[in-house]
Amino acid sequence: MLIQELENLLRVLQENPREYMRQVAKEKNPSFNPKYERFFAKKEEIDPRKIEFELELVSSNTSSEIFRNAMSFWNVPISAGYGRRMRFIVWDKAHNKVFGIFGLCDPLIGLKIRDDYIGWSKKQKEERLYNMMTAYVLGAVPPYNELFGAKLVALVVGCKEVCQAFEEKYKGKKTIIRGRTPLAKLVVVDTMAFFGKSLIYEGLSEWQFLGFTKGLTHIHLNGLWEKCLKLAREMGVRSLEKNRFGHGPNWKFRVLREVFSRLGISDNYFETGLEKGYYFRPLVKEWREFLRGETDQLTYVNKTFEEYVEIWKSKYLKRRLKKWSGKAS
Repeated sequence: MLIQELENLLRVLQENPREYMRQVAKEKNPSFNPKYERFFAKKEEIDPRKIEFELELVSSNTSSEIFRNAMSFWNVPISAGYGRRMRFIVWDKAHNKVFGIFGLCDPLIGLKIRDDYIGWSKKQKEERLYNMMTAYVLGAVPPYNELFGAKLVALVVGCKEVCQAFEEKYKGKKTIIRGRTPLAKLVVVDTMAFFGKSLIYEGLSEWQFLGFTKGLTHIHLNGLWEKCLKLAREMGVRSLEKNRFGHGPNWKFRVLREVFSRLGISDNYFETGLEKGYYFRPLVKEWREFLRGETDQLTYVNKTFEEYVEIWKSKYLKRRLKKWSGKAS
């Protein structure tokens, strides 16, 4: 019975992957709360020539709820991130509306395409993976997405203010697992585009496209999680006892894998057939030497938030004004 349901899920996914993931996103992502509607713009409310920007680090219950509501606009399922997390809202302060968001979390421990590019050893990675963060969500919300708004968010995710916020948050902090106090410097941000190469990063020299990665995932099995969890409890699988920090980032995956193993179900059901595009963004000149532990000297090459805003306005906003109906012509 479970095998038949798995086969049906994969068949529907392969027939129309974008629509399938849109449905998963609808079920998995936060739903929009009308209480926060005033923070999200309607197109007729915005004059794009008057937009001014502000970057906010999410640090209150209100900003956290606004961030969650922004995620409801995404048409792909969003991971909540794991380990360390930093969330930011890009505001259009002239209209007091959310322009876009990005969230950073701990990077994957094992990622071949990244590890081969850096060329580090296991020990070097254990020491310096701390200095990378992954953008698990990144983009502009409507109607700002029509202004190439996601490109601005992709630029400012690596700005000096984000690096400063990282240092202020983690300076002098001991890691939970190893009990060490690493150098609190953010040197690389990376991300994955759900359906391969993304137009968001096209033309942005700050981001490097390194190729495609398939990997294994359980996100497309969202509809079967409750059934598998019930089976796991009936079977008394060991992974159920390890749902706490220090036992790996993906508890659901391990529970599902153990259930599948006991039922004699192939790992192939964790493969969606979709290729994610992997993007890599160094923030310092000596990023490779630093990540390999060969130097602690860093020369930052990123710009300030305001500098990226000006780049975006001159390169992208002007091109979209003619296509914007309403106030702008």
